Amino acid sequence: MNRKARQRTRSLVRLLAGEEYERLIKMEIHASEFGYDPFGLEWESAMLAYALLQFVYKHWFRVESFGVDRIPLEGPVLLAPNHSGGIPIDGAMIALDLAKKMEKPRVMRGAIDNFAGSLPFINLFFHRCGQVIGARRNLVDLLNQGEMITVFPEGHNGTGKKFKDRYKLLPFNVGFVELSLLHRTPIIPTAVIGAEEQYPYLIHIERLARILSLPYVPIPPLSLLLGPIGCFPLPTKYQIYYGEPIRFYLDHPADTVKDPEMIRKLAAQVRDRVVQL
Repeated sequence: MNRKARQRTRSLVRLLAGEEYERLIKMEIHASEFGYDPFGLEWESAMLAYALLQFVYKHWFRVESFGVDRIPLEGPVLLAPNHSGGIPIDGAMIALDLAKKMEKPRVMRGAIDNFAGSLPFINLFFHRCGQVIGARRNLVDLLNQGEMITVFPEGHNGTGKKFKDRYKLLPFNVGFVELSLLHRTPIIPTAVIGAEEQYPYLIHIERLARILSLPYVPIPPLSLLLGPIGCFPLPTKYQIYYGEPIRFYLDHPADTVKDPEMIRKLAAQVRDRVVQL
């Protein structure tokens, strides 16, 4: 955006956000003189997305959360939630919840899969709102900036679970544990309940997924009856639980990353915490 567009966007955000605007302007980013941070995050774009998604947060998914006070207000943080719902809306609801509920609101940087970076227009939208491709170098740079990152240790396979497999967490990938140890970053186990029911589907079209270079193309039953309208997520109720910070680095030195078996055990411990939540 140019300067005039940013001014107009701020006015629109003030109108849409109402009383929330005073909280949003306190959210800091590491922006250059051009208005973007090194990963393309633009305050105006991110805040406009937050303001527009408020209706979805408040009235469609009716989000409730618990334990947000357990999240550090300063310094690097890794949130590790379960992932579900057919389409990845759960990350956006976590981002809005943190912006609304934290004593000092922070921008949540979501780590997204590589394929998302190749989606025209959508990839730019993600970057402007603060999301980044989950490459190790990107996450390291964000942690060094003291950012709060949400990683989904189940990966895109989490959102691709069929309805019969709801609330059955997949094994967690281990990269986030290695980052936590190497950069002395607390992990916040996070449980999202309700997203499993937002997009129930039984099958996905594998051939179409390959053509579109997507991991899957889910087909919900309602789409067979209602057409495109049936592809919208159902208005389920979200509940988000944030657990106590896990600080593995207090008991395990950084060179623990050289022990694959131990790293898998630590990742499994985080998974167990999420299951408990």
